[in-house]
Formats: sequence, structure tokens, C-alpha cells
Amino acid sequence: MKHRMMQVMVSAGCGLLVWVAASILPISVPPAWAGVDVHINLGVPPVVVEAPPPVVVEAPPEMVFLPEPGIYVAIGVPYDIFFISGRYYYFRGGNWFWAGGYGGPWTHVVYRSLPPGLRRYKVEQLHQFREREYKGYRAQGPKFQGKHFVAVPGPGPKGKDAVKEHRVKERPVQEHPGASKHDR
Repeated sequence: MKHRMMQVMVSAGCGLLVWVAASILPISVPPAWAGVDVHINLGVPPVVVEAPPPVVVEAPPEMVFLPEPGIYVAIGVPYDIFFISGRYYYFRGGNWFWAGGYGGPWTHVVYRSLPPGLRRYKVEQLHQFREREYKGYRAQGPKFQGKHFVAVPGPGPKGKDAVKEHRVKERPVQEHPGASKHDR
């Protein structure tokens, strides 16, 4: 009997201890759905490409036509600037940009939006085409017979009207198509 009384007292003590602990310490039981994890995929985060620094040249570059890709390219400047379909395109740091003039401001262009003449060739191939045409331009000097024009700077007091003229059909001329006497 003594043994039975001891068991009852230990059980009661343990129960009392649990009751006191429960009243002092907050015990929370997580709901059954606490382990559920929901993911919503809104697509690939956008790639942010900063505009390149401005193109700085002493004089407007000469743009020479490259027959094989069917585009114009700037010669005599340390930039990869091309002209096609009324826009200038600039390749820098693995990215393409476009502008209304060779001096920018430049807007990023995704590759699939490039005109076919630029999209069809790697930049290295365009460099080869440029070098080949530039050799002929340099050898013939002022008597160069290929299509070419002087580039316009872009939007601004001097370039605004000239940029509009790029939208006309390209033709072989010495100066930029449609440039007036005061622009030369």
C-alpha cells in the first residue's frame, strides 16, 4: 500500500508540475499547415543594362557602306557604330544600343530586335567587313566610289533636323543625305 501511495503522489506531483509549467510557459502548437511553402514565379527578373558612356569624337565620323551585310559603319573612330534603317547602332560590352545620332543618347536593344544586317553577323565579322571597305576608302581618298556619308550627332540644336533626314532613302553622296549647307 505504501508503494501504491508513493505512485499516486509521484503521479500527482508530476501532473501538478505539468499544470504549473503550462500556466507559466506559453505552449503553442503550430497549425497543421505551418509547413506549407508557396512559390509564385513571375518569370525571369529583367536584365538591367546601363546606357554606355557618350561617344566622344572630334568630328562627325564618315559612314561607309558595307555591301555584304548591307549596312553603314563608322570609320576612323574607336567605336563600333553602324547605321541602318534610319538609326545608329552601337555595340559595347556585349550589348547593342540604338540612337538617332552617333552621339546618343543610347537605348538598349535586345538582340532579337536588331535589323537583319546586324543580327546575321557576329561583331568580329562586321569588323572584317569594315576593314576591307576601309582599305578601299583609304586607298581612293576623296575619289572613293563607294556609298558613304558624314554621320550626324543626334538630337539637339544642330542634329535634330539632320536626324529626320536619315529616314529618307540612302544614296551615295559625299555629305550626309539631305544635309544643308550650314550643317556642313
